[in-house]
Amino acid sequence: MKLFDKYSINGNFTNYSLESMLKDFAIAPELINELLIRNSISSLTKEFIEKLKQLEENEDITNLLLHFFLLADKMKPITCNKETLSKLTGLTERQIDTQRRADAIPYIQLTGNDNTKAGRRIILFDPYLVTNALKKYEVKR
Repeated sequence: MKLFDKYSINGNFTNYSLESMLKDFAIAPELINELLIRNSISSLTKEFIEKLKQLEENEDITNLLLHFFLLADKMKPITCNKETLSKLTGLTERQIDTQRRADAIPYIQLTGNDNTKAGRRIILFDPYLVTNALKKYEVKR
């Protein structure tokens, strides 16, 4: 039986249905309140709840939780400086700068100065894509 069928009331899945379902998963009350609020305003939370309702009653929700956790994490830019990017990729900072100036690395944008350190920061939209782009450059040289 799908969770929607188990918790819906006369075919309607209400906030009470959602609250009951989350309580049965032993979710903390303060997190339930957050989910109820965010369900009305966040498309990502709505999508999570919709997928959750489609799970079978005996299915483990761990994979679904991890999927949405990683999805949300990918949406947030990851920042680092050239030194860190150099360590991650094995390329020198000069090689990274050369490719950035040539617009060969479309996944990087430079921001202004950071208050804690002089110099610019690099925003990586997906560090694996950046690494792959830099590795392609390394092979072509």
